[in-house]
Amino acid sequence: MAPLTGDYTWTETATVLKVNVPLHNVPAKSVDCVTTGNYIKISYGQWLIHIDLYGTISEDVKSSKAAVKNGTLTLKCVKDGKGVWGKLEVDGKGVEGVDQGFLKERREEGLEKREKRMQEMSEKAKSKAIEEERMALRKQMDLEQKERQDIENLKEEEKTQAEEEVYKTFAEMEKKKQQNALPPPPKARTTVKLSKSPKKAKYEDDSSDEEEMPVKVVKSKKGEEEGNIWEDSEIPVNGGYDLDRDALEDDDIDSEEDAGQDEEEDFDNTIYDDELDSAAPAPRDPQKATFKYTPRLFKTPMRESTVGQEKDFVAKNRPHLHNHGLLNKDALDVSETDPQWLKGKGDDMFRGGDYRGAINAYSSAFEADGTFVGCVSNRASCYLKLNEPARALADLTDAMKISSRDDVDVKGGKAAFWMKVLVKRGMANCQLGLFHDSKDDYEKALKLSSDGGSEGLKLDLDRVTKLCKVSDLKKVGDEKFSAGDVHAAIDLYSEALDSDPNFVSAVSNRAGCYASTGQWSLCSEDCTKALNLLSDMSLSSGPVPPPGSEKRRDWVVKTICRRGKAKVEEGDFKGAVEDFEEAMKIIPEGRQKVRDDLQDDIVKIKKMIC
Repeated sequence: MAPLTGDYTWTETATVLKVNVPLHNVPAKSVDCVTTGNYIKISYGQWLIHIDLYGTISEDVKSSKAAVKNGTLTLKCVKDGKGVWGKLEVDGKGVEGVDQGFLKERREEGLEKREKRMQEMSEKAKSKAIEEERMALRKQMDLEQKERQDIENLKEEEKTQAEEEVYKTFAEMEKKKQQNALPPPPKARTTVKLSKSPKKAKYEDDSSDEEEMPVKVVKSKKGEEEGNIWEDSEIPVNGGYDLDRDALEDDDIDSEEDAGQDEEEDFDNTIYDDELDSAAPAPRDPQKATFKYTPRLFKTPMRESTVGQEKDFVAKNRPHLHNHGLLNKDALDVSETDPQWLKGKGDDMFRGGDYRGAINAYSSAFEADGTFVGCVSNRASCYLKLNEPARALADLTDAMKISSRDDVDVKGGKAAFWMKVLVKRGMANCQLGLFHDSKDDYEKALKLSSDGGSEGLKLDLDRVTKLCKVSDLKKVGDEKFSAGDVHAAIDLYSEALDSDPNFVSAVSNRAGCYASTGQWSLCSEDCTKALNLLSDMSLSSGPVPPPGSEKRRDWVVKTICRRGKAKVEEGDFKGAVEDFEEAMKIIPEGRQKVRDDLQDDIVKIKKMIC
């Protein structure tokens, strides 16, 4: 089927040309615009627009801008020179040399220039990207080289320092070795020589008075051979040598007959000091020593790097650990029994976006300590992040009940805790569509606030109050539609949407009312708006089923099929087929009857197109 010629309007100034094109519900992604110095081509849906410009516009691609707003395409082009044209197109009437062949040739020439310009821009962008990548790689290599050099310098410094310490240690060891290598002074042999008297010398009994006999101590000559010089000295017997008096018997004293013998013959009468040493004591009996290791709270290997952290943890949580019997407990690991530790892990997971893991940690902490109500509140926050308001509402209600007990202590005070819980419960009720309950929760939280409530809390309360009004209007509209008063229902839905244009359920229901009254164009517009709101949760308001749920899928399929029917009634068969085929992709395989009926409708519409 040949494309249709679209309609447009245009305006100009001395420097700017604007072309406005109504898109007739064609999405912006299906619009294609091409501009050259003297030609504009716009393609959208089944429409096509060719404009051979009277004057010339800038061929710079960046100078032409297109925007879609409220179903209208606005193309803004900068003129090549200043001046008012007075008309937009060259019609060729009455102008010499201007005919369809000339215009066609001018179009092709402009498109070729544009294609070359686009290729040049693409090559420049590609070259720029490659150069930037090279520069980034070069910077990274330089940074890594610097880091390697710093590491090498640090290694070299540490190596030099270690070598100096080793050399110093070796020098000290060598010095000690040399000192220990010197031989100790030899143990001198002491020779006890008794004074020799002539035959007339007499000795009396031990009991008689004795004169102190001088004893000559002669050191061994071995010491002299080794280089030690010792002088002979005269010392008394009792001057340091404890000799037994019994050793001096008659047999050991030279007789008168031996008086003439040489000194060498007295060898047998010499007593050496090494023979006087007493025997060493016997070895002591062996003993056994028993060692007991200090018990550890943490079931992990001892690390010097973590000792400080472990001591800080025990010091801060000692009363808590005693209350729960965790100190010196060997049955379980501390990570499975300490609710404070589990809550900390849950907080880390929540900040990291691992909401499912945080839920498990908070649940384990609450199982270990049934009064740890902060874990229940934090678990509700995870459910809100996962768009599960029903579970969040149940947890927040339980948190209010548990925190009201006398045996439960809440950090920061119960009033501040209740205020936070009420704000979260208000959010959960709002997501569930229970706007009046949400309003009550926000009002209670505002009363509990110590500073009269923050600006954010007041804004949330105003927003929920407006949603209550919109919800009430939508509810009355539903009743009017059920009673058959479709026009009154449309008015009520429109009034609700005047307060909140993104209340998606009111938009969808008004589309159904428009379909009932045969206002197919308005029905198609509302269906498109509802689908856009359902595709972006940040824009929509009101109760919306969670993404991936069966209810949300059925809602989307119903809205797409309703828009397809509206397009059939308007004569847009191609658009209707696209909608029905899109719905076929969403309907699950298990609903075969619905798929078969929709496939039959697609076949019928395609026959109508042919």
